[in-house]
Amino acid sequence: MTFVTGFRHEYLFAITPHDIQKVINDSEHALGDVKSKEQLAEIENYTCPFALQHIFHDYLEKNQKIPTWQDFWLWMTEDARSLWLTPLAPTLHKLFRQYGCWDRIKRAVRWRLGKFYYSAIREVDLIAHLHSNDVPVKYHLLADVLFRTDFWLDDVIISLYFKNRKYRDGQTGRKPKTFDLFEDAEPPFELREYGVDRQGFGEFWLVKDESKRELVAELSKLLVR
Repeated sequence: MTFVTGFRHEYLFAITPHDIQKVINDSEHALGDVKSKEQLAEIENYTCPFALQHIFHDYLEKNQKIPTWQDFWLWMTEDARSLWLTPLAPTLHKLFRQYGCWDRIKRAVRWRLGKFYYSAIREVDLIAHLHSNDVPVKYHLLADVLFRTDFWLDDVIISLYFKNRKYRDGQTGRKPKTFDLFEDAEPPFELREYGVDRQGFGEFWLVKDESKRELVAELSKLLVR
C-alpha cells in the first residue's frame, strides 16, 4: 500500500527546536489524569493494521505541522480512525461487555496513545536538535518500525537506548538489539549504539539536554573521518 511503501519524509527535516517548544507550550497533557493502573492489557497489546508511527508521520507530512496532543487525539479519532480504531472495534465492544463503561475504555485508549505521542515527539525533537547542530541524520519510519533503526549517517546505523538496567544498559538486558538484524548485510553497515538519559516525568519526556550535547559530539566525529 502506498501509504507505507511510498511514504516520503520532507516536512520532518524542516522542523526546528523552536517548533517543538511551541507545540509543548500549546499542548494539553497527553495523559491527563489517567493513571497507569487504568491501562488494559487488551489495549496495550493490540496490534494495529498500521504502526502508530505510520499514522503520526502521515499527520506530519499531510498537515505540515507538529500536532499538539489535542490535534493528535482529534486526528486519531476522526481522520485516521479507519487505520486503527475501526479495526479495534471488536476488542472495544468485548471490553464494554466486561466493564459496562465506555469512559473506562476511553481512558485506557488515552493511556496508550498518550504514551506513544510523547515518544513520537521525543524522537522528532531529537532529530530537529541534531539537524540544528549540523548533524544531518537521516530517518525513515520503515527503518524505524521494521529494523529498529533510530537514524543513520551514510553507512553508519545509529541505535539509541535509554539507560535502564531492567531492559538495556550497554550490553546487558532483554531488549533485542538492532545489530542482530544487520550482521549479515552485504555490503556491511557500521553499527553504533548510544545510551541516552530521558528527562524526568513531566509533560514531555524529552532526551536530557546533556545527553543531546554528548550525542552531537559523538556523531560529529563520524562526519570528519
